[in-house]
Amino acid sequence: MKVKRSWFKRFKGWLLSVILIDLITLFTRLVESLFPKDNNLLTIFFTENNFADNGRYFLEYLSSNTDHNYEVKVLVKNKSLFDEIGLQYPDVTYYSKSLSGLKLFLKTKNLVISHGSDASYFFPYFLDVKSKNIINLWHGIPLKRLSLQVKGIRESKSRNRFQKFSSICAASTFEQFLLASCFDIHVDDVWVTGTPRNDYLLHSNNDLVQEHAHLNKKVILYAPTWREYGERSSFFPFNDKDLEGLNAFLETQDAYLLMRGHREEMERITDNYGEQRLSRILPAHQEIFPDVQRLLVHVDVLVTDYSSIYLDFLLLDKPMVFIPYDLEEYQSYRGFLFDYESHTPGDKVGTQSEFMESLDRALNQPEFGASERVRMKNLFHTHQDGKSSERIIAQINKMNC
Repeated sequence: MKVKRSWFKRFKGWLLSVILIDLITLFTRLVESLFPKDNNLLTIFFTENNFADNGRYFLEYLSSNTDHNYEVKVLVKNKSLFDEIGLQYPDVTYYSKSLSGLKLFLKTKNLVISHGSDASYFFPYFLDVKSKNIINLWHGIPLKRLSLQVKGIRESKSRNRFQKFSSICAASTFEQFLLASCFDIHVDDVWVTGTPRNDYLLHSNNDLVQEHAHLNKKVILYAPTWREYGERSSFFPFNDKDLEGLNAFLETQDAYLLMRGHREEMERITDNYGEQRLSRILPAHQEIFPDVQRLLVHVDVLVTDYSSIYLDFLLLDKPMVFIPYDLEEYQSYRGFLFDYESHTPGDKVGTQSEFMESLDRALNQPEFGASERVRMKNLFHTHQDGKSSERIIAQINKMNC
């Protein structure tokens, strides 16, 4: 039976590849060939549900710096997000499931995205590198394995189902080779430009403080990674867990601990934490802070496990604490692209007692461990000047020459 199931699984993969992907590719190229492409048109395609990440910051750069000579348009997959972006950029925003959106897509030569490793992710569109320049800004420096480097994903999909990119942006030479291996792209097509969202970290403002006064205090952000394999992230996974005691400690420090989980987890966080129960442990989900980058600049200490958010946070030269409570399980399922222990510059804690001790030191001696953080910052960030978007435009110019 195992042999039959294995054969059937491979057959299904082949069928999906040949019947669907290959035929869709041929059809797409035929349709695309009927529409002349405008090399001066640059379209940013938002495929997620919130206005954030590299796509947002690249758009803001292009809108405020008009010396790039591109006609910038915005294509949006989600209807509510289309309405939101359309209020701010009414003359250039198009809904993907509309005739005007389809026309824009078909005449676009330079399409900028920041998500999606599966070709079906962009439905109703199919992104073909033979028809367009598909430029992926991506949405984070990878700590965890991605795409082809994840064994379960690699084995469950035919190779043609993986989305191909003309280029993808990286923050360092180190990351350049990691992304090339994950997305089966030539290393020269991985641009070491830096990422637009990190330009904001280096040139930020205090716009959130007016709405959230506690950001003027000491702020600890607790942001674990999303676990796709079925288990939810476990906040405070300590045998000696005592949240009242932790809350009392935070009061002595005049500090707030903000909890930010994945969308699917935030209802649980909202119900169990907050000012009425624990005055210093507050939710910080996407409905409160839609864009984590704008929140990060107010954070004094970052707490995480395997989230690549810490790699962005390195640019701020501030302390970090890691809670790798299920390291072996996570490693066996997803795996890392580099050694976790030697590339995470901060305390690794397994009890609340250790956690509070580390927080105490991080809040009151932030210089502790600074040299190791600087070493990691220089490894993961080749450019630290806040000019990533400029370099991306320069690379797009080269593509169009």
